Amino acid sequence: MSSGSAMSLGVNAANQPLVAPAGIFLLVLTFLPFVYTLPYYVNMILQASTIVFLGSHLSIPGKQTNQETGEEEDKPALELMSRKDVMQFPIYGSCVLFGMYVLFKFYKDLANLLLGLYFTGLGVLALAGLLSPFLSPFLRQSWMNKLRSHDLPLLGKIEYTIVDLISIFMCSGVGYVYYTTHHWCTNNLFGVSFSIRGIEMLSLGSFMNGAILLSGLFFYDIFWVFGTDVMVTVAKSFQAPIKLVFPRDWDAPKEQQFSMLGLGDIVIPGLFIALMLRMDVHRAQAAGKVISEGVKAYFYTNFIAYILGLVTTVVFMMWFKAAQPALLYLVPACLGAACLTALVRGEVTALFAWKEEEPEDKEGDKDNKDKVETKKTE
Repeated sequence: MSSGSAMSLGVNAANQPLVAPAGIFLLVLTFLPFVYTLPYYVNMILQASTIVFLGSHLSIPGKQTNQETGEEEDKPALELMSRKDVMQFPIYGSCVLFGMYVLFKFYKDLANLLLGLYFTGLGVLALAGLLSPFLSPFLRQSWMNKLRSHDLPLLGKIEYTIVDLISIFMCSGVGYVYYTTHHWCTNNLFGVSFSIRGIEMLSLGSFMNGAILLSGLFFYDIFWVFGTDVMVTVAKSFQAPIKLVFPRDWDAPKEQQFSMLGLGDIVIPGLFIALMLRMDVHRAQAAGKVISEGVKAYFYTNFIAYILGLVTTVVFMMWFKAAQPALLYLVPACLGAACLTALVRGEVTALFAWKEEEPEDKEGDKDNKDKVETKKTE
């Protein structure tokens, strides 16, 4: 667990009035099939787009309240992907995908047993990471929010609070139900958590990095879906929360009761859309503007394009009655929306040059400054 989990989202969320309603809306969509079954394609589009909206806004740098001290502190810095990372991602992804395909061909039960246990553990941590900030304001005792750290074998240093442990304990019940039953709702709770946390914590670093990653995965998705049966076989065989499943017909045979959407079709475009949102916010702050929905031009054009891309995916899936590589439609939609917006606003050069700065190592900078001053004194 990171130190960020000892924080409340209240300060940052105050400047993002749509975040809380979006979170409630997503929660309602997740549990709605118990009461009423929406058309699966409606639920799919609504859930995926809401996840992208939430993750993008939670990724905006800002302040949050430390529940232990009561003081406002900066949110933890995002994990930046380098140019090398984004160029190698489709290659590594292909190797992992094909390796899993071979594994499921020969050791399906064993693979699901071990990988299922691993992803269940990750799911519990991801869900607890979303739950903990909402518990902190209700558990205000300083000892509950005090940051503790331990060095564990293989894992290294971990930081946590008692609130984190309570969250993990609560979410472990979801993990038990998922691992023993693979119930669609617990699968989606973990899948939603993975997606939001991924978009919230990772950064593509620059527009060019985003364009390279999306372009590479565009061909990756086409090849593994249209060129082989690898992607579909792994998605159907792998009993882990790496996809969202949407009830479609409870009276149909079991294998036809659900439709699915891979988390990659949410997280990958979501990372790019979040980058565009942070660019909007950064430019507005640099211009001295108040952060409002009106300054998020690149975000909303890309967000709408993402929704249209999902709609197109569903249309072709129903037309051909076969699985479709969603990135085939989502990548041109997102990249095209960003470039078209820049063209209309006369900002093409600025868009292609946009990149996020590496987080500064304040302690390191201070040490270096002290060394320089000492040298000058000598």
